[in-house]
Amino acid sequence: MKKKAVVPPVLAVLITVMVFLMGTFTPLLSVLNPATGVVQNARNLVIGNETFSLPRLAGKVTVVQDAYGVYHFYAPDVQSLYFALGFVQAKERLEQIEVFGLEGMGQMARFFGSSYQNYDRFQTLTGAPITAEKDWKSVVDNASVNSTDMLTREALTEYAAGINAYINLSEADHLTPVLFKLLGVEPYYWTPVYSYAVQEIMTQQLEFGTEGLKMTIIHNLLGNYTYDLFPTFSPVQKYYYGGYGGAQNGRILGISHNTYPVNSTVISLANSLLRQFSNDPPIYFPLPVSDHSNEIVVAGNRTATGYPILMGGPVLGFSLPAIWFQVQLVAPGLDVYGVVLPGAPAVIIGFNRNIAWTLTDTQAIADGTFFFVQHIAGSDYEWNGTLYPVTEYRINGFEVNWTNLGPVMVRSGSTAIVMDWMGNMVSNEIGALLEINYASNWTGFRSDLSIWKAPYQNFAFASRTVIADISPAFYPVFSGDTYNPAAIMPGNGSEYISGSIPYSMVPQVVNPPQGFIVSSNQRQVGPAYPYWFGMTNSFSDGYRAQMEVNFLEEHPVVSLSGIIGFQSTNYTDYEAQAAVPHILAYISGSTNPMAEKAYSLLSGWNYNMTTNSLAASVWFFTYEDLFNNTFLPFLGAHGWFAYNSTLGIPSGMGGSLPGTTGSASMEDVLLSLILDGTAAPFSNRSMASLVTSSVIEAMQYLESSYPAGNYTWGHFYGFLFPNLFGLSEFNVGPIPKGGDFNTPNDASGVGPDNYPTGGQSWEMAVNMGNVSGSYGIYPGGQSENPASQQYSSYIKDWIDGTYLPLIFYPSASSIPKNQVLSVITLDPAGGG
Repeated sequence: MKKKAVVPPVLAVLITVMVFLMGTFTPLLSVLNPATGVVQNARNLVIGNETFSLPRLAGKVTVVQDAYGVYHFYAPDVQSLYFALGFVQAKERLEQIEVFGLEGMGQMARFFGSSYQNYDRFQTLTGAPITAEKDWKSVVDNASVNSTDMLTREALTEYAAGINAYINLSEADHLTPVLFKLLGVEPYYWTPVYSYAVQEIMTQQLEFGTEGLKMTIIHNLLGNYTYDLFPTFSPVQKYYYGGYGGAQNGRILGISHNTYPVNSTVISLANSLLRQFSNDPPIYFPLPVSDHSNEIVVAGNRTATGYPILMGGPVLGFSLPAIWFQVQLVAPGLDVYGVVLPGAPAVIIGFNRNIAWTLTDTQAIADGTFFFVQHIAGSDYEWNGTLYPVTEYRINGFEVNWTNLGPVMVRSGSTAIVMDWMGNMVSNEIGALLEINYASNWTGFRSDLSIWKAPYQNFAFASRTVIADISPAFYPVFSGDTYNPAAIMPGNGSEYISGSIPYSMVPQVVNPPQGFIVSSNQRQVGPAYPYWFGMTNSFSDGYRAQMEVNFLEEHPVVSLSGIIGFQSTNYTDYEAQAAVPHILAYISGSTNPMAEKAYSLLSGWNYNMTTNSLAASVWFFTYEDLFNNTFLPFLGAHGWFAYNSTLGIPSGMGGSLPGTTGSASMEDVLLSLILDGTAAPFSNRSMASLVTSSVIEAMQYLESSYPAGNYTWGHFYGFLFPNLFGLSEFNVGPIPKGGDFNTPNDASGVGPDNYPTGGQSWEMAVNMGNVSGSYGIYPGGQSENPASQQYSSYIKDWIDGTYLPLIFYPSASSIPKNQVLSVITLDPAGGG
C-alpha cells in the first residue's frame, strides 16, 4: 500500500521534469520500466528493517535509525564502521555524493553534458583537482610513518568501499536513484581522491575569494579613499576573542595602505578574471553564504548545570537534501555524534563522551586567496630576474599552467595574473577531523589541529573543565616590499609568502576570565596583533558577536534552554539598537507626514525583527536607502558603475536587495557615520539630511507597496529551501521567520525576489554535564528522495526554533524500542 500511495504523484512529477529538462524519451523509458525504474526505486522509500550481506566486513554492523531519523552505527572495528557509513550514506544520498565529487574534480560534463564545460575548465584551472590527487598520494606515501595518514587511509578506503558496495547492490537490485536514470548515466565508483575533491570544494565555498582582484580595481578608481571605505580595522568592533585590543599597529596599517600600483592591462585582466569567477555556478552545490555563523562557549561557573555549554550555528547555503547527514559512530575507541559531509567520513561538528566542538569561518587574510602579476615569456616565467619553465598539467582534458606561485589564471601577452590559493597546499584536513573525533581533552584537540591549513576556521571547544577557541590555519607571512596582500601583488620575487604565523600565535584562548568565548565571524584579534591579518572587507561587521557578548554579560548564569532560545528565536538587531536612537534624533524636527509616521513607529520599537513588526520594515528599508544615498553617488562619481558586473552594486545588510552585493566594511563605516553625525568624505550632505530623505523614501516605498499599511516584516523576510538539483517543484518555502542580517539566526536577503537561501545549517547546543542531554537541528532531512518523509522533515522544527534531542546511545540494545524507526544489519555472512 505504501508503494501505491507514493508512486503516482512522484511518477507524474518525474515525467513532467524529464520531458521539460531532457527533451528525450530514451532515459524516460528506463525510468518508467516497472522492473528497473521509479516503481522499483520506490523500495528505498519503505522504512523497515533490512539485512545486507557484505563479505568485506570483519564483523556484523548494526545501524539503528532513531525516531528522529538519525543513524546510530555500532561496529566491531573502525574499518567496518567507516565501510558501513559509506554504505548507508550512499543509500540515502548517492546522487548528492556523486555530484559533489564531480563538482570538486571539475568533471560535471560527465553527467550533465557540454553546458558544464566552462565550469569544468575553470574548476580545473583553480588547481582543486590536481590538489585532491596530491593530497591522497601524500596520505598513501606517508601512512607507514604517520599515524594520522594511516587513520585517514583506512577510513577513506573503507568509506569508498562502502559507497561502491551500495552502488553494486543498487544496480543489481535496480535501486539506482532516479537522477541517474533521468540523465541516462550510471554511478561511478568512488575513490578517496573524490573525498579530497569534496574537501577542496568546501574550502572553495569557505575560503576562496576575489577580494584581491576587486581591491586593485577599487584602488585604481578611488585612490586613497579606498582606505576610508575599507579600513584596516573596524571603527566599531570592541570584542576580539583572541585579544590584542589597544592601539593600532602602525606597521600593519602601513602595509594595508600600500597598494601595489598596476597598469591598465592588469586592470583589464583582473576584470576578466572576476567575470570567470562570477560565471553562473553549478546549481548542485549550496551557494556560499558568509558572515553569519555563530559560536559561543560558556564556562561552567556561568551555567545552570555547573558545566560548560557549547553552542554553534555555522551558516552555509541551504539545499534539499541538506549538506549535512546526522550520525552517531561507535566502534572500539570511538564514540562520536554529529554531522558528516557527503563524501567524507569524519564528523565535522559534534561531540563525543569527553569533548564538544563547533566551527565558524575565520574570514581572515583575504580569504586565503592571493593574486600576483607575473611576467611570462613564452613558456617561462620570471622570478628575481631569472626565467624558469612553467609547469604544465593535463587533467580533465584541459591544460593548466603553473608557475612557482600557483596556476596562471589569465594572461595577455607576457602579463599574467597568477593565483596563490591556500586550498592548493597539500594537506590533510580530513585526517585532522578524524583525529579530533577521538580526542578526549584540549591538549589532544589542539595538537590534532596543528596540521590544519585551510579553510580558515574557528574551532570552539568545551570539555567538562575547559572552554577554548582556536583558529588554526596556514596564515601567510609576507616578505619583501610588503605591498597590501589584500590586493594584487608583484610576482617578480620582490614580495612573496615566506612562511606562516606560528601556531602559538594564531588566534586562540583558553578559559578566559570573563567565562565565555564568542567567535561569530568577527575579527578574532585586535589592532595590536603583530601580524597582518586582513582588512575589514574580510570579516563580518561584528554586530552579531557584540550582541552575543552583551547577552552573556547581561546573563551571569545561562541555561541550555536559554542559550537555545537566544540562538534560534532572538530577533534583536544590534545595529538597530545602536543606530535608531540617532535616526530618531535626526528626524525629530521634521514635519513631513512620512517622517512623522516613521518616528511614531520607531520610537516605540524594541529593535526586534519579528514577522508582525511594522517598525522592523521601516528600519530595514530606511537603512538600505541611507546606505544607497550615502555611498552610491560617491561611487558613481568615481567610475564604480562601469564595473558593476564584476565589483557588484553594494547594498546594506549584506547585500540583501536583489542584484546587489554586501560589504562588511561599508556596514561598519555607515554605522560609525550615523553615530558621529557626519557623512564625510562620501557626501557633502549632512547626516540629518541624508537620514530624513532616506526615512521618507523608505516610507513612500512601504506605503505605496502596501496601501493598507500592513507592511509587516514577515512580508519581506523568510527562508527558501531549494532542491539541490534545481527542481523547483521540490523546493520548500519561502517560509516567514523573524530576524535579519544582524540577528543570531540570520541571513542576508529580502523577499519577494531575494529570499535568503542560507542560514544556520546545523544548530547544536551541547551540555557538557550530560552530553546525552544535548540538542540540535538542521533545516532539511536525512534523505535526498523528495518522495521520502525524511526529505524535509526537520524544516518546520528549524523554523519554529525547536531543537531535537541528540540522543547518545552507548549500544544498539540500549535504544528503547519505541525510539527505533528501523534497523539495518550489515552482515559479512548472511543477508536479505
